[in-house]
Amino acid sequence: MIAHRNRAKVGALLAAFVLLGLGTALLRPLDTADLVAVRIGVPTYASALQQVARITAHEDSVAVPSGHSILLLHGQRVPRSVVLFHGVTNSPRQFRAFAERLFDQGANVYIPRLPRHAEPGGMHALAVMTAEQLRDCADSAVVIARGLGDTVLVAGLSAGGTMAAWVAQNRPDVKRVVVIAPAIELARLPWKLGSPVLRLAVRLPNLTRQRARLDTVPDREDGWTTHGFGQMLRLGLAVRRQARRAPPAVHDIQLLLNAHDRTISNAAAMQLADDWRARGAKVTVVTLPDSLRLPHDVIDPRQAIRRIDVVYPLLDSMLLSPGVRMPPK
Repeated sequence: MIAHRNRAKVGALLAAFVLLGLGTALLRPLDTADLVAVRIGVPTYASALQQVARITAHEDSVAVPSGHSILLLHGQRVPRSVVLFHGVTNSPRQFRAFAERLFDQGANVYIPRLPRHAEPGGMHALAVMTAEQLRDCADSAVVIARGLGDTVLVAGLSAGGTMAAWVAQNRPDVKRVVVIAPAIELARLPWKLGSPVLRLAVRLPNLTRQRARLDTVPDREDGWTTHGFGQMLRLGLAVRRQARRAPPAVHDIQLLLNAHDRTISNAAAMQLADDWRARGAKVTVVTLPDSLRLPHDVIDPRQAIRRIDVVYPLLDSMLLSPGVRMPPK
């Protein structure tokens, strides 16, 4: 009986400690104060190429060959350079086909590999990705693009959309940003519960689900990680907080949403657009109709369900044209 009581007391104490830890994690605000834009000087065309060469050399030792950053060049600085940020668990190949369209229209195009993506460690590598690394990737990509073209244009999908939103808020050296289905907030439980779950995700031990990679797409992951996804959302939280306090640095922002998207919160993306508009920014919102039945990833031609015949021309107009060609109903 005494042993049973002791065990009960120990169990109660352990439960109290766990609840105290959970309560502390839930109540302590999530820090985003250190997420500020990194200001770097304007590079020359040659120095931009040298910076990409250093990045590629590092990727040779950490990433699968098909997951490396992609750089499409005309051999000189051109009037327009474009940065494309791919989505979480994918790789620069996601944007390759679309990048070639932009290249054919005269742009130099850079698609950086997101931090810890397309690495042999899979989701376990993504688990140690941080919001600061995503920020640094976004900032350095813009600096490289400034060396590649006179006018810098940026687009990104999902986690890349959040990075594009970061650029829109913080980089006055960019002319136009297209934010595609940004992972500002996720739609599915428990992520849709917002900040409390986000605080737990980045502070408690990581949980990861890793499915086997397909041989046909070795640069993509199938699974999730609470730490990695939490850090992605932490960057989104930083952008949302900044947008409530100050106008965005970029004055021409395009937001592309997908009415059939079941992954990210369109409402959270629209709230960000409203905050930008309230502070004087021009924000154009275009929504792909639900009738297209498109998945969250509307870019990758390797998707089983895809409508690049609709999405690519639309993105062309959003990035490169004064007016926006609306999608069919």
